Parts: sequence; structure tokens; C-alpha cells
Amino acid sequence: MQRFSILKLAAIPLLSAGAVLLSGAVLADGATNDSLACYKWDQFPEERLNLGVRRGGPLSSPQDEIDFNHPAQRTHGVHAKHVGVCGEGTSGSIEGVVMVAAATGARMGLHTMVSRGAEREGGRETCRPVTLDCFSEEANKVPEQWTCQGRNEFGTYLGESTLTLVALDTAPDDPLCAGFEDDDSFEASNKGRGRTVASGTLGSGGRQ
Repeated sequence: MQRFSILKLAAIPLLSAGAVLLSGAVLADGATNDSLACYKWDQFPEERLNLGVRRGGPLSSPQDEIDFNHPAQRTHGVHAKHVGVCGEGTSGSIEGVVMVAAATGARMGLHTMVSRGAEREGGRETCRPVTLDCFSEEANKVPEQWTCQGRNEFGTYLGESTLTLVALDTAPDDPLCAGFEDDDSFEASNKGRGRTVASGTLGSGGRQ
């Protein structure tokens, strides 16, 4: 005796590619896929944040959305690199989280992990971690633009700035997106030779 009926696939409506059903809402933000997104920072034009944004998981339940009239929400892990954080030729590791709320927008928190010193300055630190708190009106984990507030661990408030998408899941035309710090560059930045020309500082993580 057959205990289970077999459903014909043709009878099941399929969601379009890049959309995901979340707690009764559809988010067309590629939430089921990993994404690679490179952003240019307007405040530090020689810096790039190349973000690996992971496929998401739910941050709200259907019952929450019904009981409290909250939008459907997802969370996405971010593992990335910050090119130029301590000056030309440098890079640092980034960890963070993106939260997306249906029809509302997205928030992102990033933390760049770096620690550099300069022999010519008596071994004092010249570059420290950077934190960014960002918002977008796009309900997308990789929107075209983020508006951010930031500071570094020298206590320097970086003010409001913008991250603009320059490449998404493709080989970027921007060579800085693919930048990676080798041993020579790392040694140079620790000797205080990593200053950028464009910003006149050691980068966003540098002492002003």
C-alpha cells in the first residue's frame, strides 16, 4: 500500500532565482546565496572594503511578525578584508553582520582588526581597529550604497561617510578590490612607511 502521495514538481510554483521565502515574505536580495561585494569609501578614496557576505538565516519568527507587526528579518555573516586601512599596500581582516528587514532596509556592523607600530616612532602604535555602523534604505544584503558612522580605536571619530558598490560577484575593474598585503608591505607598514597620499594619514585606522 502506498503511504505517501507523490507531488508533481510541475504543480509546485517556484520562486524566481535570487528570491527567498522568509516568514511569509519574499526578499529579492539573493538571501539564499553567498555574495562578494567590493565597496569604495568616499572618506578614504584609496581604501576598499571587499565583503564576503554569507547566505542568511532568519532573525525573526512568523509569530513575532504577527504579534508585534515587525517586518520579516534575516541576518548574514560578513568575513572580509579592508584594503588600505593602514595606508597604501596594507590590508586588514574584517568581521561583521548584515541585518535585512523586508520593505524597511538593512543595517551593517563591521570591525577591522589591525594593530601596527612604527619603529621610527619608538614602537608606538600607528594603526588600530576601525568600527563602522551602516544603514541602507535598500532591503538587500549588498545594496548599492551604505551610509555609515565610524571611529577608530585611537578615539578618532570618522564622521558620516558613504560606501558605494563598485563590484558584485564579478571580477572588479578596480584593482584595489583585489589588493592583498604581503610580507614586505606588512613590514613596511610597521616601520611607518605605509602612508597614503590621498588622505594624508595612515588610513582610516591611523592616528590623526
